[in-house]
Amino acid sequence: MTPSYIDSHTHLQDDAFDDDRDEVLKKVRSSLVSFLWVGYDIESSKKALELRNESEPVAVGVHPHDATGSVDELKKWEYLYQQADAVGEIGLDTVRSQTKPDDQLLWFKRQLEIALYYNKPVIIHEREAFDAVMDVFNTYRINVPVIFHCFSHGSKEVLQVLKKDFFISFTANITYPKSDDIRAALSVVPLDHLLLETDSPYLPPQIIRGKRNDPTFVVEVYKKTCELRGIDMEYLSTQVLENFTSVFPTTLPFLKHNVQ
Repeated sequence: MTPSYIDSHTHLQDDAFDDDRDEVLKKVRSSLVSFLWVGYDIESSKKALELRNESEPVAVGVHPHDATGSVDELKKWEYLYQQADAVGEIGLDTVRSQTKPDDQLLWFKRQLEIALYYNKPVIIHEREAFDAVMDVFNTYRINVPVIFHCFSHGSKEVLQVLKKDFFISFTANITYPKSDDIRAALSVVPLDHLLLETDSPYLPPQIIRGKRNDPTFVVEVYKKTCELRGIDMEYLSTQVLENFTSVFPTTLPFLKHNVQ
């Protein structure tokens, strides 16, 4: 049986793909059974909705680095969130951010409330703000799937996320020589709460470090995960696909035609 790969976090609408997007999409769609388009501002979210096909879910959201201005601006874009399959990527980021922490928090909370109101999964972006993000979750009744994208912490934080019954997604930074803590975290995540991603065009695997990433390189994330967990590719890919479709069940009818 051929492994059925998914990528739980991509930005194929990014300008980095403007020169060859059609070629990349053709390659990706022939290699993966599905992938998640993720917005990071209103324009990228609209573009993702325009480019996706029916087997590819879309997350609409404003990244903390773009959380500026009045949060009331979201009212006129709420229809985009309704069209989407998820809300994201949203959250908090204290690393080289030009946006104010208070603004980030307001935009995070408002978008989380939109997700809860429309019953949409949530894609979390978090950098050096883990406790603050968890504090926000503790103030809401979370009844939708939540994915911690590009997880960058250790085993202690894994346990806190799992207590919430959230999913944890890892990128190709698990292939980097200095990512021992992240590899240790990956090693303790139950397979039924695990997702894998590229975050393309960012975070390329070690074998193409410094070059543009794309979703076909998610295979490298799968390979490293198999190595760390001591499991075979077919078993891992089947479990990750099940996790993906549990978050995005509307993709399942289309995936059945692609999975061999």
